[in-house]
Amino acid sequence: PETRFCANFLGSMNFFEGLVRTCDGDSCLIDLPGFGDSSGASFTSIPEVAILIHTILIKEEATACVLFGHSLGGYIVGEYIQKYGEELSAAAVIHATLHADSVKKKANRMKSIDFIATCGTSEFFRLFTKGLVSLPNLGRLRVGLDKMVQRTSQKAITDGLLAMSMREDKSQELLRFKKPMLFLIGEEDTHYDASEIFTQASMCDIAQVTIIKDVGHLSMLEKPHENLETIQEFLLLVDRIS
Repeated sequence: PETRFCANFLGSMNFFEGLVRTCDGDSCLIDLPGFGDSSGASFTSIPEVAILIHTILIKEEATACVLFGHSLGGYIVGEYIQKYGEELSAAAVIHATLHADSVKKKANRMKSIDFIATCGTSEFFRLFTKGLVSLPNLGRLRVGLDKMVQRTSQKAITDGLLAMSMREDKSQELLRFKKPMLFLIGEEDTHYDASEIFTQASMCDIAQVTIIKDVGHLSMLEKPHENLETIQEFLLLVDRIS
């Protein structure tokens, strides 16, 4: 099936380039506004970005695709399912949740915005990248992660943090979305609790849940082979039932 990948907060479509090269069929990578090669655009809100992605897919004649989203991209997948889910063949959230931020997480995002306003982005980057991957993977990935996030403007960071804190819960959309869903979890990912993801998967008609061991929030970099196997397995599932 056709696949479309939405990149993440502070990330870029480079995360998925190796994956796309191995996927059968037509695939497309989308950098979110403010990030990667879309750094010249402004990230407004998650609902508005979902509309923008739909516009892109209409122009590509690819609205019946399998839509993947990682982290912030996963939040956008939840919004997209609500607006245009009937058009998709399937959807996937990679290291993401369809729940809204908890009160504590909202407060932490606002603290990050205040921290950046006071201290700038360099110290924020140092603290942020440390929590992206599991400790055994940090040494070999740290330099590349630092280079990646340093491409991102202060405005894009604060706009993204604010948009994530303001997003609405989309988990109930899973009850109405009758297409296959993939939930990919890193065993060492501290951003979400696995039980939260299992609860969401239980709401789906058809769901695949995969936990990759010794991985934090970036399985496509930490264990690319396992990440690829998971996605290929899901695409085979979509093919079988379509």
